[in-house]
Amino acid sequence: MRASTIPAAVVTAVCVVALSGCALLVEKRSLGIAADEVAVVEYYEYRWGDAPETIERLTIDDPEVVAEWVRAYTDMPVSDVDPAELGTPTGEQIQSTRFTLEDGRRVEISRILLGPKNVVVLWPDGTAKRTVWGSPGLLEAYEGVGVVDEVDAAERPDVALPG
Repeated sequence: MRASTIPAAVVTAVCVVALSGCALLVEKRSLGIAADEVAVVEYYEYRWGDAPETIERLTIDDPEVVAEWVRAYTDMPVSDVDPAELGTPTGEQIQSTRFTLEDGRRVEISRILLGPKNVVVLWPDGTAKRTVWGSPGLLEAYEGVGVVDEVDAAERPDVALPG
């Protein structure tokens, strides 16, 4: 009986170590800002590649809606992404958000929607992380609670792939 306990213990230990390794692949990441610090949110949606001369900008200053946008980048489940795997995402939808804080600082973050539940987030610190969080068509979904205007495409946040 004792001999069969040892293999079972070894198998259990191997499974625990393997599962622990899997748990390390997913982390939670946040922007590190609070909704009450944000004065206004500017949001841009466009395709990767040659930018047009003008682009639509959604501006939101409603505190409840601003809080929703901040929550979208709070405790986001992410995992590592290999920058080489991204290649050049030509034609993929880019969602760029600029949070202008009450003290005048700006925090910019962008997402590349590669497919359903396959989103790459380009964080302000220059890193890229993969997540399942992301939805196309946010501009249309929120245009009723913000102001949409046409601006020079150069006004959108800078988006650079890491590496």
